[in-house]
Amino acid sequence: MNSEVDVNILVNLHNQKILTLTNQNILLEAKLQSLTKYFEEQKNLLILEKLNLQNKYDELKNSKKIEK
Repeated sequence: MNSEVDVNILVNLHNQKILTLTNQNILLEAKLQSLTKYFEEQKNLLILEKLNLQNKYDELKNSKKIEK
């Protein structure tokens, strides 16, 4: 068996592997950014919900003080 490697085949294989890894990396970065955006949106919704609940609580608390 010939132990030499065809340089063109080696370069082509190398380029294919780099392209595959680059595409996987880009896809993972896009997924990470999507998840980060979703997390921020959900965090902001929770903050708004907390503020609304706090306001309702304060209103109830104040109305109980007035009734006394």
